[in-house]
Order: sequence, then structure tokens, then C-alpha cells
Amino acid sequence: MPEPRDPVLRRRLISALILGPSAAGLLFLGDIYFSAWVAAFAAAMAWEWLQMSDPKAPPVAYAIACATASGAVLLAGQTGVSDALFWGSAGTLAMGAERWRRGWSLDVLGILYVALSASLLAAMRAWPDYGLPSLILLFTIVWLTDSAAYLVGTWLGGPKLLPQASPKKTWSGLLAGLAAGTAGGVVAGHVMGAAWQQTIWVSALIALAAIGGDLTMSIFKRGFGVKDSGKLIPGHGGVLDRVDALMLAVIIAVILNRFAPLTWSGEGLAG
Repeated sequence: MPEPRDPVLRRRLISALILGPSAAGLLFLGDIYFSAWVAAFAAAMAWEWLQMSDPKAPPVAYAIACATASGAVLLAGQTGVSDALFWGSAGTLAMGAERWRRGWSLDVLGILYVALSASLLAAMRAWPDYGLPSLILLFTIVWLTDSAAYLVGTWLGGPKLLPQASPKKTWSGLLAGLAAGTAGGVVAGHVMGAAWQQTIWVSALIALAAIGGDLTMSIFKRGFGVKDSGKLIPGHGGVLDRVDALMLAVIIAVILNRFAPLTWSGEGLAG
């Protein structure tokens, strides 16, 4: 029998069926429930980053990294982004001081990237008016972008996007992901009462950020000499492998909301 084009697709689907409902339930619950869930994933992300970037790191380094990421998330969800940024920055400095004994590296900034991106998820959910619909919109765009890019790139193929970083990513996948993420964002935004004239370009920018986040993590992994960030999620690899697109997308989404917030009609989901 010919070898399947994607031998891990079944495991990916099973993982999605297990993680998806729990993520959706905690997202709707919000508050400390969602923050704690994101904090747990942030700790795993920090652990994986340190494992890739500094294989000889002692246990104290892992403790600092996990506390930095998870603590920042809990602060963002309960008190605000400013406290989370202070905690994340202080933790990153502590990481740098610990790393100095073994040869300092800019790789420690990856912990700040993990802490910031995860914290902004918790902070978005805590927005008083439209936290829930904003996150649903974000997840819809990123999930459709990631899925379409993966499926079309795998099954259709074509010219490679950046073979030096990721030999499997293609231009066809990029275009499919951009189209799917933008269209899905417009539809989801319309259902929840967002003005489509704004949603269309916001969705496109977030979709591009998702693609960029995925590609950026691939470049880092190639530089570290690893294929996957871990083995925690069957079919996907590590947590960073699963959420790399979301990490940059949430940062861009928050920046866009700061300078050009979406207009909500009030007919959608309450925050």
C-alpha cells in the first residue's frame, strides 16, 4: 500500500477532539478558570523553549522559566497587563542572570515572548465588554489559517515558502491560510456583531501574523537543531508546535485593538 501523505493526521484529529472541548468550555467560563488553563500551557511552553535553547540548563532555570510564564498569565487575567509585563520582565532578567554563568544568550528573551503572548490571551478574556467574542474571533482566524495552510500545503504542495526554515511550508499553504482565516474571521465577526468593514482587514492581518508566528518558530527550531519542541501532544509535538501561530497573532490582535478597535453592535456574545 502507498504511504499516506500525512501519516500523523489521525493523531492530530484525536488530539484536537480531546483538547478542543476542554478549551472551549474553559474559554466560556473565563475568569480564573481560563487563566489557570492558559498558565499551565504557558509553563509547558517555557519548559519546551528552555529545553530547546539551553539543553544543559539546571533545574533552577526550569523553575524560573515556568514561574515567569505562568505567573505573568495569572497576573494578566486577574490584575492587568502592566503587572504581567513587570513579572515577565523580572523573570526574564532572572533567567539572564542564571544563564550568565554558562554563557549568556539572547535566547532567554524567548521566555519573555512566551510570557507576553500567553498573558495577552488571559488579558483579552478579561476585557469587560467584548472579551469573549474577541477571543472567539481570534481563535477562529488562527485555527482556520493554521488548518488551511497545513492541509493545502500538505496535499497540494507547490513551491516552498522558506525551505531553509521549514521544508514543508508552501506558498499554496500561505495563500490558502490567508484566505481561510480572513473569510472565517469575517463570518465569525458578523455572527457576533462586529462591523465587517473592519473585520475583513483585521482578520487578514491576524491571519498573516499567524502564518508569521508559525514560520518564526520553525526558524528558531531549525536554529536549535530540533524538529519538534516536545512530545506532549500526539500528532503535533510539543505545546509550542501547536500554538506557535497563536503567539504572534494575539500580540498583533491586541495592538490592533489598541489603535483601531473593532466596532461591536452589542448583538453578539457578551464579554
